[in-house]
Amino acid sequence: MTAVLELANVDKVYPGPPPVAALCDVNVTINAGDLVAVVGPSGAGKSTLLHMMGALDRPTAGTISIEGVDIASLNDRRLSGLRSHRIGFVFQDFFLINGISAVANVAEGLIYRGTSRSERIKRAAVALERVGLGNRMRHLPNQLSGGERQRVAIARALVGNPAIVLADEPTGNLDSHTSEEIAQLFSGLNADGTTIVVITHDTDLAARFPRTIEMRDGTVQDVE
Repeated sequence: MTAVLELANVDKVYPGPPPVAALCDVNVTINAGDLVAVVGPSGAGKSTLLHMMGALDRPTAGTISIEGVDIASLNDRRLSGLRSHRIGFVFQDFFLINGISAVANVAEGLIYRGTSRSERIKRAAVALERVGLGNRMRHLPNQLSGGERQRVAIARALVGNPAIVLADEPTGNLDSHTSEEIAQLFSGLNADGTTIVVITHDTDLAARFPRTIEMRDGTVQDVE
């Protein structure tokens, strides 16, 4: 198996007073094709782990490698480039731009890559088809349901063909029926080869996934 993401002996301490140890000696490997749920109570370190996995922050100690590249070896500009090209993000709050269509929102995910506008729109349309919104491309965010808006956000994460998609509480603002639809969507995308890690409080969602990482007090308690 090919490792897409590796965290080795990772600590994260936020300065105080007093200092806060958010992660302690975390060791996690995500392989290509994995579908993983990260679970744990509030304050367990899940969001900090997401920030480390997504190269949104640097560890206090330990190493983080994305497709074999140690992020400590990268300056901020190169790290930003790696993040934008190899990682897709999905958040609880959809962060769509009001006033522009679903396809334009997805195309925004490619705007810093030097891709032509026509190619951005073409690839955004393909991504929306993948998440089942081929007939809603021209709708504005306020014309879409919560589940549809989350599908747009997922399409935006997929449009750049990232090595891994990281989702932070993607069903947190959705009802149970819509959450089930999003769970099925993640499973389908994973079956097509997308590597996905989902941070969630939703035990029903986590139970759908073949692998679970349990966090507590900044440490990994269990990996199934």
